[in-house]
Amino acid sequence: MTRTRKIVFWSCASFAVLIAIVVLVLVFFDWNRIKPPLNAKVSEELHRPFAINGNLAVVWAREADEGGWRAWVPWPHVIAEDLTLGNPDWSKKPQMVTLKRVELRISPLALLAQRVVIPRIDLTEPSADLQRLADGRANWT
Repeated sequence: MTRTRKIVFWSCASFAVLIAIVVLVLVFFDWNRIKPPLNAKVSEELHRPFAINGNLAVVWAREADEGGWRAWVPWPHVIAEDLTLGNPDWSKKPQMVTLKRVELRISPLALLAQRVVIPRIDLTEPSADLQRLADGRANWT
């Protein structure tokens, strides 16, 4: 085997091992580890308490609605259970929204183009308490 072939072989083998490691990390990662920083970041951005109290998982599955070669590409399905979003300080009730379960699908091919496309969001047992004060303040803004 010539030196050029050895370099090409080891480069391709290294790339394949790197891809396999990334796939294994994504499949076996415990997504519950990111709940505390995720809860804190969402709470900070919305200026009210947010929490994912249940399980947070990402399941990779092929999308049935896709056709052709795209049907073979696995999509990440983000599943979060027992979510709560608090009300502003002026509200009488502590919770604005509660959800038993949220499942959303993210298009992986759109991510390659640096776009986030979420074609479907499934909500299980959503409950929202919307309030508006006489001065025009609303808890959904």
